[in-house]
Amino acid sequence: MIEQFSFNLPSDRTGQKRLVSVFRPDFVSNDVLLPVLYMHDGQNVFLHDTRASWGIDRFIETSRLPLMVVAIASPPDWLDRYDDYSFFEDEMLVRRIGPELAKTRPTLGGKGRRYTDWLMNELKPWIDARYATDVDDVGVMGSSMGGVISLYMMATYPSIRRVGSLSTAAWSNLDPLIRELKQANLSARLYMDLGTDETSGPFTPEDYLYTNAKLVETIARTGIMFRYEVEPEGIHHESAWRRRLPNALAYLYDHD
Repeated sequence: MIEQFSFNLPSDRTGQKRLVSVFRPDFVSNDVLLPVLYMHDGQNVFLHDTRASWGIDRFIETSRLPLMVVAIASPPDWLDRYDDYSFFEDEMLVRRIGPELAKTRPTLGGKGRRYTDWLMNELKPWIDARYATDVDDVGVMGSSMGGVISLYMMATYPSIRRVGSLSTAAWSNLDPLIRELKQANLSARLYMDLGTDETSGPFTPEDYLYTNAKLVETIARTGIMFRYEVEPEGIHHESAWRRRLPNALAYLYDHD
């Protein structure tokens, strides 16, 4: 069953509304404690009749995976999404949207900590109080810029145990992200992937492959459990992430 709730972000003043959808599988009793996976770009997470659907609820039901999903929708304005999903302002974001459009905004990026603190310090306690959850088994997952913020969360919140970063838009925030990963005491299990034909605006498949390789090189030195998969001809689209989602969930959750 999927329930939906509306929150202000940040909650301490009138802010942007966020739609939060919660899925708890019907085959699990309501009093059983479940791990929780928090997913960014939540409007694309559950099954609906478009190509932009991951269909994670259908996969959980058919595979009988005991997992609860909390999906946080990104802002309606696609430019505000860059604020939520990046910790630092970045000239690469200006390149992504173009200088003329960038001039219309006072900032571009750099508000990710506000978003992640709200998720971990306000939304998660609210979820734990309302549902039967394993409060110590927390996962986060996202794609593209959602992958960037997921990796930052892994470096920033040691309580996170499982992280999925699909088609990471590593051309954004690359150097500060590498710095954060080097300085953190990492312990989560991590799944990353990428397609060989990914593009975003001016950024080419070569940009994606190079910047992700730099991240993987850094992560490999930390000693954590992680998997990095490269899909031949994979593109930067929800349909590709839906296809690879079973790989991510199998690696993150099938080892317990």
